Amino acid sequence: MTGQGHNVPPDLLEKTASVAAQQNAMERGCKFLPHGCRLFPVEQGWESTAISRDKSVSVVGTLLELEEAMRDPDVKVVFIPLDAMMTDADIEKICQRNAAVRTFFREVKKGG
Repeated sequence: MTGQGHNVPPDLLEKTASVAAQQNAMERGCKFLPHGCRLFPVEQGWESTAISRDKSVSVVGTLLELEEAMRDPDVKVVFIPLDAMMTDADIEKICQRNAAVRTFFREVKKGG
């Protein structure tokens, strides 16, 4: 064995972890929101950490930040941390106002 497998860039490992975490969440099902948006729960732990660290994912903690993410055409995936000040109903209302397709991952407590 040559050891070449140990030269994987950290960014690639983080991206791979994020993709795996997103796929796991998607397999568990989602809540469908207006305009084709989908809301996936992600348990607190490695999956939520991996998604929130992904540079291609917009992390929002307030309704204003969510509104901004909905209006940014470059944002496709949004992560909502456990301590975010918003409800699923709030997210749904913002989706209704903004005709933009987004995928949301909302952090939830383990077992919740």
